[in-house]
Amino acid sequence: MQYEISKEKSAEFLRQAIRHMSMQDAAFHPVSYAVWYEYSSGEHAHLIDEVNTLIEKEKKLNEKSTAQLFNKHIAHLDADSTKSIVERFNEMVTEMTSSTEKAGQDTSHFRQSLEGWAGEIGQLAPHIVQRMDTLLSDTHHMQQSMHTLQDKLESSLQEVVQLKNEIVKAKQEAMSDGLTGLLNRRGFDLALQQSLESASVHEHTCLIIGDIDFFKRVNDSYGHLFGDKVIQTVAKIMKTVAGDLYTAVRYGGEEFVLLLPHTSLETAREVAETIRQHIANISIKNNITHRLISNITLSLGVTAYQPGETTDSFLNRADQALYLSKAKGRNRVTTLSEELAAA
Repeated sequence: MQYEISKEKSAEFLRQAIRHMSMQDAAFHPVSYAVWYEYSSGEHAHLIDEVNTLIEKEKKLNEKSTAQLFNKHIAHLDADSTKSIVERFNEMVTEMTSSTEKAGQDTSHFRQSLEGWAGEIGQLAPHIVQRMDTLLSDTHHMQQSMHTLQDKLESSLQEVVQLKNEIVKAKQEAMSDGLTGLLNRRGFDLALQQSLESASVHEHTCLIIGDIDFFKRVNDSYGHLFGDKVIQTVAKIMKTVAGDLYTAVRYGGEEFVLLLPHTSLETAREVAETIRQHIANISIKNNITHRLISNITLSLGVTAYQPGETTDSFLNRADQALYLSKAKGRNRVTTLSEELAAA
């Protein structure tokens, strides 16, 4: 589905889609809107043919046939296109709800005026009263229909709001680590890309990679539940140190990353040392033995991004720095510049 069209064409497709939707048994919702907007655009021949066949056979599309059309011809859309459908439908329903509410108010005022006129005309020309009664009755039915339509549109608007919230929630879950609430690897990749794209050649971006020392031994000695508790505690410290300036990530397993935009290598090392000290000083209670475990440490590697290098090169150098911290005895911070990494 393409939306790179003029505002006028889009408005025309919208009007056609609304007209088609109003003639069907399916309710007003984003799925129905997507099917009929695409149908109205005239660019999806297979969808158009199938819709025409169904209309000829069934006269009207119900919820089932509309959902089948959506799943077959539109459900393959990417997240941005899906978001565009929801946003456009939301705009449509909001505008229609507002217009319908105003039309209902106008109809009510018109009916009140007719009632006043009917009384006056009835006194002057009684034979016209019967026709005025018919007009008043028709106006009353129209007003009821407007109220019914407004109720349906408001219900659809609530569905759109719920769908938008679900999309936001799904996106957040896709980018977050379930155990710690930090960004996961996928979220980190996106954050790193955005950070490097927005940074100027004169701005520094640094990376800290940390790994919990002897984590397998922790799991073997105290159990996986305690191991999860250790990971959560480390994550909490990373998040606290990160604040609003940096991005904390659970990179995988017992490995963590801190992305530091607009930060010098010297400052990044100080941040890494702060994290290391906080973790070295913690004591975590084992809920099974009720003992406090205090021998948890973190090894960290720090490096700065070099303009023009690949993200793989950036990450590999941070990994090298982490490896050196492990090789030197763990529970320490190692800083590695591009020159030292190449040496």
